[in-house]
Formats: sequence, C-alpha cells, structure tokens
Amino acid sequence: MALVHTAHLTCRQDALELFKWRLEQHAQITLDAESGCHRFDVYQSSENPALFFLFEVYADQAALDLHRASPHYLKFRADTADWVSERKWWFWRAFEPRQS
Repeated sequence: MALVHTAHLTCRQDALELFKWRLEQHAQITLDAESGCHRFDVYQSSENPALFFLFEVYADQAALDLHRASPHYLKFRADTADWVSERKWWFWRAFEPRQS
C-alpha cells in the first residue's frame, strides 16, 4: 500500500533562492534514483514565499526508509540545515472504508 509523506518547510528569507534551487534538485534526484518514490511535488506558498509544501508518494514504508537513508537525502539535509527554520511532517495511508 502506498505511503504519502507531506511536509511544511520554512526557509530563512536570506537563503530563499538557494533553498528553492536545492529543493528542486533534491526532488528530481529522488525521482531519478529511487524506483520506490512515485511522486515528489514541491509547492511554494503564494502568501508566504518562505513556506514550502512537499507532497511525496512512496511505494511503501520500506521505500520511504530507503529514501531517508540515501546519500542524496542525507546530503540535502546537510546542505540545507542552516537554511530551514522549521520542519513539520505528516504520513498518510489511503483511507479504505469498511465494506457493509
């Protein structure tokens, strides 16, 4: 069953353009390198340009675990550690109504 990961990342204003470039690069590398990542969309708030919304879809928990242990993820986290002032994450599974 697919696992959806969403995140809100708030970036420092003085690092905004570098962060946008690095985040776009990270999303593309993830999609290219990880067959278990089916989708990685990045959105920027129209009201607060420092706020980003990430929408990621992984094949399963193992695919997400692989992503979080990958060298490109760890490099992204290291590269942006000083730029991000706040991170919030959520994990979602498809809702499957009970059959009557």
